[in-house]
Amino acid sequence: MVGNMDLATSDDHAMMNIIMTKIQQVFIESTILTPWKWMEVILWIIVALLGAFCMRAMAHKRRPKNPVDWPLVGMLPGLIANMHNFYDWFSDVLIDNGGSFQFWGPWFTKFNYFTTIDPRNVEHVLRLKFSNYPKGPDFHSIFHDLLGNGIFNADDELWRMQRKASSLQLKSQECKSFTCGSIIKSVNNKLLPILNHFSTAREPVDLQDLMLRFTFDTMCIVGFGVDTGYLSSELPFIPFASAFEKALDCTTLRFVIPSSWWRAFRFLRLGKEFHMPSSLLVIDRFISHVITTRRLELQVNNTNNNPSSKADLLSCFMKLGVDSCNDKFLKDISINFLLAGRDTSALALSWFFWLVSTHPHVEEKLVTEVNQIIGSSDKFSLTPEKLNQMTYLHAALSESLRLYPSVPIEVKHILEDDILPDGNHVKKNDRLVLNIYGMGRMESIWGSDSRSFRPERWFSDDGTSCVSHISPFQYPPFNAGPRICLGKDMAYFLMKAVASTLLYNFKINMVPGHKVIPKLSITLYMKHGLLVTLEPRKPLGA
Repeated sequence: MVGNMDLATSDDHAMMNIIMTKIQQVFIESTILTPWKWMEVILWIIVALLGAFCMRAMAHKRRPKNPVDWPLVGMLPGLIANMHNFYDWFSDVLIDNGGSFQFWGPWFTKFNYFTTIDPRNVEHVLRLKFSNYPKGPDFHSIFHDLLGNGIFNADDELWRMQRKASSLQLKSQECKSFTCGSIIKSVNNKLLPILNHFSTAREPVDLQDLMLRFTFDTMCIVGFGVDTGYLSSELPFIPFASAFEKALDCTTLRFVIPSSWWRAFRFLRLGKEFHMPSSLLVIDRFISHVITTRRLELQVNNTNNNPSSKADLLSCFMKLGVDSCNDKFLKDISINFLLAGRDTSALALSWFFWLVSTHPHVEEKLVTEVNQIIGSSDKFSLTPEKLNQMTYLHAALSESLRLYPSVPIEVKHILEDDILPDGNHVKKNDRLVLNIYGMGRMESIWGSDSRSFRPERWFSDDGTSCVSHISPFQYPPFNAGPRICLGKDMAYFLMKAVASTLLYNFKINMVPGHKVIPKLSITLYMKHGLLVTLEPRKPLGA
């Protein structure tokens, strides 16, 4: 890859230097630029543009999957042409080029990306040279309206402070017990009844929508101690949930277009930017009301010498009683937690159920394991101990995340010029993209069946235990290095609780003709949802 890309680039630069030298000579030799001289300058500029195009077309011919680097607009036309299949297309581009690729955006924009799936580069960026690859100002400006200065949008000391505080809360026994209890309660009291409703009615249901509703409700309970009622058989409209969706859609669009474009759209209130201010207002009012209410509760309890027993994340942060826990800080923490916990788990489950429904032999093994562990008691029940024993389910979820990571790409800002382990040079103030989706399809890591859904690859050679034998820099769906996901254990617990419930009680059947493809977003949505019917495996509770 390095040779082909660098050769084309060096040839372009050589040609451009010759032509620019010629243009300079025209200016130097002429004290007065006559119309004929101007025409000569224009002619050389046209030659320069045509020459650059020809060089890039030749490079594209050598690598047919590569986008053509057009004059003025760069590789943007190729990106737009493959938007419908972006993740698979760009993964193929990277694999075809040896693991790394330089994407050039339109001239005079900051839409240039160096992309890589090379595990050596990934470890270099996420661990060895961590300080040189922050989120950066572009990322911060894109997400600031929604995420503020929260942990997922922060760098340096602000990030370290939030990371430490969040780690202390999430790892506390009080928080763990509350979270596990809330998840199991939500599964039993909310998810199972609505699944039974759709099964009895024999109606198709968008399982992705149900998973998003479930995780939204559950994360609001775990994060704020508030039940929004978003998950019920009526599939209600909740203003806060709708506003959150619209704000996230707008933020996603900012992510995939040049910054000057979305800033202009925001200024003119065009497209998705039209709804952004009103959506942010709804979000702000909801979170502010929750924070105000919770502060009053804590004050009353403290006055009455009755310490609050609430163990949701918001309450735990308030109990810290430090100066940094002002309303703005608490709002940012809450929104960041909701975004992380809601989308990632819901989408991971959606892709998991699709893969299982299309691989009957895997489904059979999963159902056997779940039934053996849960048993045939009079009442369906989940416990942390039972979920811990489901090793094949854990492997299947890991395998699903390998193929369809909830966060398919990770974007970094380059502070200083650097040389990556694969020999590529990256430039100061450019952006570097780690293509996590593409890493899951590398034969050099996963073998010749890298695109196959095979949970057995996660077991030891004797097949007796589920192992984590893969480096996080080869398998980073939960990130890696200092920014590795704090909620990884919580995510697996939630996913195993939901997955085991569905597998034990229902057979998931895809609606005939329904098309499942990824949507271009910051998180890996199914573009058309996941339409299924639910067939009872046995009477609920049996």
